[in-house]
Amino acid sequence: MLYLFKRLDLIKQVQNSNRTIFFLYIVALFVSLPCQIFAKEKITLLTPPSPGEFYFEVAQEVFKIGKLNIKTQVEAYPSIYKKMNSTTEESREVYATIAVLNDSNSKKYHNVFNIISIETSFFTLKENKKKSETVDEVKNLKKVCVWLDSVLNKYLINQGFQNLFPVPTLNQCITMLFNGEVDALYSSEAPLIKSTKVLGQDLRKLKKGYTPMRVTFFLAVTKNASNEIIKNLTNSGKLLKSSGKYDQILDKYRKDLYLP
Repeated sequence: MLYLFKRLDLIKQVQNSNRTIFFLYIVALFVSLPCQIFAKEKITLLTPPSPGEFYFEVAQEVFKIGKLNIKTQVEAYPSIYKKMNSTTEESREVYATIAVLNDSNSKKYHNVFNIISIETSFFTLKENKKKSETVDEVKNLKKVCVWLDSVLNKYLINQGFQNLFPVPTLNQCITMLFNGEVDALYSSEAPLIKSTKVLGQDLRKLKKGYTPMRVTFFLAVTKNASNEIIKNLTNSGKLLKSSGKYDQILDKYRKDLYLP
């Protein structure tokens, strides 16, 4: 009888042990599942050759908070658009970049975080007396210079501008404006002021004209990203703001962005 009790007790211990092992296995499975999901998705952050440091530092911080390993890849904007737009739901590679918030991009990409809104304007030289106060006046100008590798170039094309003169660099745009080779240029103020000073040109000669809108730049992720990834990044963006880290990055670049 004593042997029977001992045997039953041993069987009970084994059963309890098996239950414990099974429970630990289930816990480990649930803990590791998100990691497995994130690991199987390769995320590449596409950046232009001369990216705005503020924008991409914010983007990288969002990925960092979400504990997502990303690969950063330098591409020209046409190549970035091609890769972002050619990605299907079956594609294995998930791409991310900084894009302008509009109806088209909102449909094509996931918006996980609005980075900042910047005012963009057309600029002419005061001495040339070119009219640029309205959209029609700007469209009637002979040549409007725009930086080729800028998201603003694509924005103007979508707005129906047919007098655009895209060039490889913003510096070239500024030089052409001061040399009288173009009638106007289109830019946000921060890079324009910075580049004009670097080139040794007189900022007081610039005249600010038509301001179409405040352009919002956001962290765009291709639609093939899993719901878990998007939820993770969206929450990471909220944490970036609530933790005060976003404000720290903004203060770091406030002078370059020419914010009050």
